[in-house]
Amino acid sequence: MLRHLALLFLISCSMHAQELPDVLSPELADGFDFPVGAKDGTGGYIDLQTGRKHRGWRTENAQIDALNLEARETWNGSGGGASDAGQPVYAMAAGRVVEITPDEIWLEHRFLDNGQPQTVRIGYRGIDGCPLKTGDVVKKRQRIALIAPAAENGLTQLSITLRHLVYAEAATWPQSVSGFIRSHRRLLVPAKEKRLLVAVKHAFQLHVCENGKITHCMPVALGQDGRLRKCAEGDNRTPVGEYRITQKALGPFEGTYGAYLGAAWLRLNYPNAHDARAALHEARITRQQHDAIVAAATRGGLAPAGTPLGDGIGIHGWTSDWPDGENLLTWGCLSLRKADLLRVHALVQKGTRVLILP
Repeated sequence: MLRHLALLFLISCSMHAQELPDVLSPELADGFDFPVGAKDGTGGYIDLQTGRKHRGWRTENAQIDALNLEARETWNGSGGGASDAGQPVYAMAAGRVVEITPDEIWLEHRFLDNGQPQTVRIGYRGIDGCPLKTGDVVKKRQRIALIAPAAENGLTQLSITLRHLVYAEAATWPQSVSGFIRSHRRLLVPAKEKRLLVAVKHAFQLHVCENGKITHCMPVALGQDGRLRKCAEGDNRTPVGEYRITQKALGPFEGTYGAYLGAAWLRLNYPNAHDARAALHEARITRQQHDAIVAAATRGGLAPAGTPLGDGIGIHGWTSDWPDGENLLTWGCLSLRKADLLRVHALVQKGTRVLILP
């Protein structure tokens, strides 16, 4: 009987694990760089026609179509005119060629934004000398083409179009192409992490992942209103996003609610910078509160307590091990059974990343 139950549990974990390929894929982009000039948008280039050195690059005619989640920018070298012709064009991130014509190429990029799978397509128009074909895989900063010479009486320009295929939240969209690149320079690729935790709320499961492989699967309980995303102090919801463990402690714990922490406590750095950006966009916090939260996230520390977003979110146990099924118990934290909690506590360190998926 016990073997039968164990087998059913492993099958259940395997089924839930099938929802994670997009998160654990090694092909995810680890960040976006600028398509011309220096990868961070600074520096300059040498005019191949005159040998003259130019400073930086500039963009013109930026357009945002929020309804269709699309942004466009026209790029010129600082020298302008025909001096851009023949300058290299680089892939902004790791991805795959999905469409190509004589003067345009489209690349598709998959990545995690605050732990959530996203997909964008980026089109480069006004190119020449592209050696790629549909289906080719490209690396970040791989040279994919040259800026094409201008047509008669035309301008030498590289036109960039950024199109979201998966809905991006208010904190990251709408924004210009340049703004998108600057806010997505570095991104998490879980397959490259030695160890991290991935909680899937709708499945009530927590996975321990090592080098992109699931090594442990265990049931997890959520906040009393935990199916929804945490937005405010006292809403009893469990957050969604990418966090880090900032504190570790073993019980027993003192205080009125100490018994509810169970055998161990792992604190997360909620709210993170993404939570702060979304809250500022929706006028739920002030600019000063936003800046303080972002500064703490940049340092890898705890966000300031007492903001309208709440705090004190982590992973802990309970007064007793709860039954199988969908458990909505806590005030917003993730809760593990005692044996699972002690195992996780022994495996992780301060700084270990924790992804919480819807």
